[in-house]
Amino acid sequence: MGNSYIGILVDGLVYSGIKRGYSYYERVAFYEEAGKRFDLMPCFFRLGDVSPDSEWIQALVKETNGRYKLRTIPIPSVIHNRGLFFTKQAKVKLLNLQNAGFTIFNSWNRYSKMTVHEILIQNEELRPHLPETKRASIENLKEMMEKHTELIIKPNSGSLGGGVMMVERTDNEVWTVNHNQNKEFFSSELPGILRKRAANRYYLIQQRIPLAKYQGSPFDLRVSVQKNGSGEWQVTGIVGKVAKLGSYVTNVAKGGTCNSLRELVDGSPGLDYDNVYKNIEDFSIKAVKELVIQFPSLADVGLDIGITEDGFPMFIECNGRDLRITFGKAKMLDVWKATYTTPISYARYLIDLKTEQE
Repeated sequence: MGNSYIGILVDGLVYSGIKRGYSYYERVAFYEEAGKRFDLMPCFFRLGDVSPDSEWIQALVKETNGRYKLRTIPIPSVIHNRGLFFTKQAKVKLLNLQNAGFTIFNSWNRYSKMTVHEILIQNEELRPHLPETKRASIENLKEMMEKHTELIIKPNSGSLGGGVMMVERTDNEVWTVNHNQNKEFFSSELPGILRKRAANRYYLIQQRIPLAKYQGSPFDLRVSVQKNGSGEWQVTGIVGKVAKLGSYVTNVAKGGTCNSLRELVDGSPGLDYDNVYKNIEDFSIKAVKELVIQFPSLADVGLDIGITEDGFPMFIECNGRDLRITFGKAKMLDVWKATYTTPISYARYLIDLKTEQE
């Protein structure tokens, strides 16, 4: 088969960390292990290292002494994008690379939550799994308050749990708004903090999913969905994120803890593990197959999915760059490694495909 380079496109923080022997949220050793298995040499570089008029690049490559050093190599024919880029110039540069014949999977991995919702809602099979979602406005907030007793207001892009606000009806007349661990009661007049957030066009208003609970706290799931060495979609792993006691936000950055799906289901009476897993797997594969129609380079995502108390999957959001660390925190080492191995197996598949077509 012959050793080839697999390019791993990273941001400046990870790049500088690899040079110093510390790679932050990426696990370089997992890339190395997968590379040996598929006869590929991982090399790490930044988008700024790519020159539009050169087919060569300076990338970090592991030396025989175990350290990473800069080496001038041909731009790898297949690149896995693990960086986040926000500018038009970055998008153009990635597109130019693809037009020049280089394959970049997950080439653009930053999608607004509303864009993803609008794509998925078109599919009748997926529609029952989607909570009602609207763009933030005072008018939409009032409309949603008439239809639902619990709402989540959150940023349309990113967040790690930051900026999330919950609005819930406590009785027929009184509502509460929960933000930054503070509670504010109101009836007819919207509080200032809620009015300000609801008028922010960079936010969404979403029907709150009645999440299943583990030891009294709501939980949702991170589902790693990736293309494998046969070019097919698979669910590589599922891990749970449990909100800290008294909180409604499951994000680890906000105090959430990580548990295996098995542990969560076993602690939730009435749920059957095999049924829950199969339902999540079926929904996840259908969802990414719908998304890849609009985002053709998509190959490695982390879906956030909630399940109701009877085990029905409900879509929360799609992460185009899954940090995968939740699997490590849940001590699911084999699955954590597999989330690195599977994209490398897909890269091997793409490289072999290119070779066949030459």
